[in-house]
Amino acid sequence: MKRISIIGSGNVGANSAFFIAENGTATVTLVDIREGLSEGKALDLLEAGPIRRYDTGIRGSADIAAIRGSDIVVLAAGRVRSPGEGREALYRDNAPLVAELCREIRALAPGAVVINVVEPVDMLTLLAGRVLGFSRGRVLGVGGLLSSTRLRHLVSRALGVSPREVTGMVIGPHRPSMVVLADTVRVSGVPVEQLLEPEAFRAIVEETRRAGDTILELSERSTAYYAPSAAVAALARAVVRDGRTILPVSMRLDGEYGLRDIALSVPARIGAGGAESVIEVALGGREEKEFQDAAEDLRRSLERAGAGAGPGE
Repeated sequence: MKRISIIGSGNVGANSAFFIAENGTATVTLVDIREGLSEGKALDLLEAGPIRRYDTGIRGSADIAAIRGSDIVVLAAGRVRSPGEGREALYRDNAPLVAELCREIRALAPGAVVINVVEPVDMLTLLAGRVLGFSRGRVLGVGGLLSSTRLRHLVSRALGVSPREVTGMVIGPHRPSMVVLADTVRVSGVPVEQLLEPEAFRAIVEETRRAGDTILELSERSTAYYAPSAAVAALARAVVRDGRTILPVSMRLDGEYGLRDIALSVPARIGAGGAESVIEVALGGREEKEFQDAAEDLRRSLERAGAGAGPGE
């Protein structure tokens, strides 16, 4: 059976382990430097198994060496954003830890696909790729997948239908400048424009863009973690099952969409090797401008944070 290691046993790490355990994707190893935290959460998850009807192998450790030989490593360690805080400040705080962890991953699990959920996702996914030195398809962030599931929920709520009947894709940076691909938003195949007034759909798009900030402002001391964890589990499952699933993931671009040396979410075919190819969808005039403007805004953020092009070492 495949092995997934999760570095960081806080809310996102522990809930990712729970969702992975429930879907039976792989065995799970939780790692956290806080002595006893991972072991305790692993035991708690195992004790939930008889009720939740899973028998997935789960273990915890305070030793990073426990990730050795993992097939997938999830980066879930780092400080969360405070209300009103800019992403550049958060990057400066989380970047040294992510770089250090990536050096450990490179030594202990050189064949792994790495999934990053640490914020700011796009900026740190780019850094992780530089430090790891892996092929770009093996270093992925969950930004677009998370935003897409939020969009699908909001459409289902507005229409009073099951979210399982709703499709929709969000690309670009994981920040308010994200781009909703309107043509992909459908309910059982019916375009959303036939079901919602334009003004109502525009309101949903804006709510999707603000979703992370809304949760942060409401909870005050905690960012979202159930939906990010579900996104991690879905991406991990797509890798393990080698299903060639098309998902929007943050990854470094190498000429696609006219962009290089920047990581943001684009549709990609996900298989055993991670993102095996980028899908370049045709963007309408407005969407193309939004996407390029968002990429430029992200590039300026990288420059302000001192995270411009470079090897990361």
